[in-house]
Amino acid sequence: MLERLEKLEGIVETTVQILPPLINDLSRRIDGLREEVQGMAAKLEGRIQALESKLERQIQAVETKLEGQIQEVKTSLEGQIRAVETSLEERIQAVETKLEGRIESLRQEVKAEINTAFNKTMLLLTAIGVVLALLSIFR
Repeated sequence: MLERLEKLEGIVETTVQILPPLINDLSRRIDGLREEVQGMAAKLEGRIQALESKLERQIQAVETKLEGQIQEVKTSLEGQIRAVETSLEERIQAVETKLEGRIESLRQEVKAEINTAFNKTMLLLTAIGVVLALLSIFR
């Protein structure tokens, strides 16, 4: 048993001697990995920022393009609206002119009819006057 104990003591002493350098080596490796991870994180952060900037520029370009297209459509619609308004105004003017002509024509027809009726009335009244004069003479 003493032999075993001595063997164990030897193993423990050897382990105690070997363990610190291994721990130090492992600690250095962990530190190195931490630095690598930090470096990769910094690179990724830079790439993310670059992509965000690129995306923002693209969004701005699209917004500018859309604003230009919207303005073009507005201008086009305004022109079309003006053209339709002009066309409608011309058509309204044509209808008004046509109606004025018809109204004047109807006015002339009514005037002619009134004159004719007035003349007929005057003839009728004259005829009645003549008949009454003749009746009063013969009575």
